[in-house]
Amino acid sequence: MSDANTTHAVVEVPAHGDAGAHSPNPMQLEGGMVVLTWIAFGIMAAVLYKVAWKPILAGLDAREGRIRQALDDADKARATLAQMEETRRTALAETELQCKAMIGRARDAAAEAASHVEAKAHERVKVLYENAERDIEAMKNRIITEIRHEQANLIVQVSGRLIAQNLDAEKNRVLADKLIAEF
Repeated sequence: MSDANTTHAVVEVPAHGDAGAHSPNPMQLEGGMVVLTWIAFGIMAAVLYKVAWKPILAGLDAREGRIRQALDDADKARATLAQMEETRRTALAETELQCKAMIGRARDAAAEAASHVEAKAHERVKVLYENAERDIEAMKNRIITEIRHEQANLIVQVSGRLIAQNLDAEKNRVLADKLIAEF
């Protein structure tokens, strides 16, 4: 089977008996070829240095600069973050101290208000107690007066019955008051 796109190579191989043909040995060094190789290498190295090496080094230097800048930016960001964290901690500590102070002031104010209310309550109880004592004393005096009047009336009645003499009510009262005063 033969394809139209298939190519065939023909290689000529010299016969062994051919003494006049000489084949070059690639391992054998010749002075002119070495010099030409070094010259070609030097030219290629100079061309690559001018054309490729400088742009490659410039690209590497630029990349190194970007990496260095990124590292510097990362260090700055890390330092800024550490500073922000320290600021946050300081603010949190200050806020905590302020809250504790506010709570302390609130407790003191509550204790003061409680003692003020307690003092007012004691004062009110004292006033009520004094009023109650006055009321009791007034009631006692009124009751004693009523009892005396009742006693006087009873004495007058008893005396009026014992004494055959009939006194009028005003004389009876004067007599009762006199008897009460003697008791």
